Amino acid sequence: MISKYPHLAQMGVQNPQEITGYTLYHVAPATDVLKIKYQRPKGSLLPITRSYSIGRSPHVRVIDSGSGKTEEFYEISPILSQAVAELDSIVDNKASADELKQQILAEIERMQIELTTEINALRQLVNKIK
Repeated sequence: MISKYPHLAQMGVQNPQEITGYTLYHVAPATDVLKIKYQRPKGSLLPITRSYSIGRSPHVRVIDSGSGKTEEFYEISPILSQAVAELDSIVDNKASADELKQQILAEIERMQIELTTEINALRQLVNKIK
């Protein structure tokens, strides 16, 4: 089965549809921690959050070519970068769905008020008929 989110699947994330958010933080020069938050069904025994420690790639760059002085730095894992992009799309889609839901509910409320007003106007006309 081909996953819609291959990088998350590669990390072991099995239920991307239940993801509600995430945090990413740097705990050591060579380590990032990704914490994913889930909305689990009632009665589920699965955890609400899961944390993943991902190593960074060490690189060396020359600071001063005359003296040969170098500096070591760490670069974020490409898999983590792509997994974060997938998480962003999941979270953004859910936010968009929530916004759409709120817009639809507001439109229903507006239509309900208009319909009630029209019905009341028609009742008043019926009452005027003798």
